[in-house]
Amino acid sequence: MKKLSRTVQSLLVSSLSLPGFSELLAAESDPNEFQYRFTLYDEEPLPEGLLLDGSPDRYRIKSHQFRFKRELNERFTLTVEGIHESMSGSSPWFVKPDQQGNLLQVMSGATIEETRNEINLALGIEHKEIQHTLATGYSNENDYEAVSISYTGEYEQQNNHTTLSWGASYSDDRLSPTDALLFGRVERASRNTVSASFGLTRILNRNALIQSGVQLTHHDGYLSDPYKEMFINGGIFFDHRPEDRTAFAWSTRFRQYFVGTNSALHADYRYFNDDWGVDSHTLDLAWHLPIGERFELAPAIRYYSQSAADFYAPVITDGRTPSHWSSDYRLATYGAMRYRLSATWRAEIWSVSLNADIYNSRESLALSGPHFDTPALVDFWRISLGWQVHWQ
Repeated sequence: MKKLSRTVQSLLVSSLSLPGFSELLAAESDPNEFQYRFTLYDEEPLPEGLLLDGSPDRYRIKSHQFRFKRELNERFTLTVEGIHESMSGSSPWFVKPDQQGNLLQVMSGATIEETRNEINLALGIEHKEIQHTLATGYSNENDYEAVSISYTGEYEQQNNHTTLSWGASYSDDRLSPTDALLFGRVERASRNTVSASFGLTRILNRNALIQSGVQLTHHDGYLSDPYKEMFINGGIFFDHRPEDRTAFAWSTRFRQYFVGTNSALHADYRYFNDDWGVDSHTLDLAWHLPIGERFELAPAIRYYSQSAADFYAPVITDGRTPSHWSSDYRLATYGAMRYRLSATWRAEIWSVSLNADIYNSRESLALSGPHFDTPALVDFWRISLGWQVHWQ
């Protein structure tokens, strides 16, 4: 079987790199690169009919990202990644019933202003047919900081058709919520995350490949959201979630190149389940279509569905007092559609890309799970512009 051509490679690999696939292309890809991307994310205002109090304006986020990869020698490669984000807007606080029993959203009254900076360093080491990667990262926000370490390995079988990948990571997160004394929030808290993964990538033929992998993640510590509250039998109480969470995820990605149209289909599926009762499915389809020698369009559609956490409810009014509770809409039953159009222009050693997304979420789009009125479900649009240069 011949190796994949450069044209087929560019069409089969998605904009987010496939773990376990980099080794398959290492011999033909350029070892050095620099990428920069600016992203503007804007959430639609909360409809006035669903707002009880606070500002209807939601988050707007501006993000700057860069990635620099440098081959130090035949065995070592250094990668540096960074993110700077600035965000402003109001956040959902809690849900409250009105006199008619309609569920209305209370938003934070003042505009939230936050920034986030993240830096990640990774060292790739090639040793005895195995590509090892050691990485560390640091993220800092106004009220949050996290330190992480990780290891990944890749082994390519000698026939060059199959790559095995595995990894493990650990993150230590520290929270110090703003205005803790003023609002009675927890002053300081911590949480830890441990994750392990295993995957397999297989080139099926010259024009197709498949990748599948599983990941197991365990969180422990303070997992509640200090900025969320809940209406329970006439009173307002802080968000109170279990102090541990174990999650399982299975992902499969398929890539098929079509010679006749010089295009490629990207099909991704992900299943997620955790011991909080959240169960989700994600299906992502994209069509990569070159136009001429340098231009490429890629329309895409993604469907997402999840069931609610066992302890989720928008409000509690039946007199019961559960052991855990949350009215955070991100733990509700809902479904979502995302529509994306990507355009890329490639020159000899550089490329520029433009991505535009529209996202809509609704309770009625969910496949299954207990349904509640969830006024805080979000709609947003996002646009990003990226530039990349690579060299030998």
